[in-house]
Amino acid sequence: MRLILLSFVFLGLFISLVLYVYFYRKHSQELKKTFHLLSSKQYLDINDYLFYEQLGLPGFAHRVFLMRKIIACKPIKSGSTMQISPEAGKFILSIYRFSWITTFHKLTVFVVFLMLLLIVLVGTGR
Repeated sequence: MRLILLSFVFLGLFISLVLYVYFYRKHSQELKKTFHLLSSKQYLDINDYLFYEQLGLPGFAHRVFLMRKIIACKPIKSGSTMQISPEAGKFILSIYRFSWITTFHKLTVFVVFLMLLLIVLVGTGR
């Protein structure tokens, strides 16, 4: 039984990785343009964001979750000094539709569930 569960966990993690790369390739440029647009309108300090952009694939999730917070139209503390205003979210939503961010968030929750299940399976094994 444990072997079957572990097989499903690893299969799920592999599929999640493939989907993660798919999202990165499909939406990375769109996010890049959006953050640079926010920077040009002085809603965002580009230095707070640029580090995660330069990370490439590993920084993609941070960029997506930052955009998720921005389009929620709530004030966000970004970096040490600047706060992103709710107007930034309204501005971005008037230009872009980020319906895929919800799917990416669900994928991340699924990966977290799989990782917790993997920890439990390994921790209770003999």
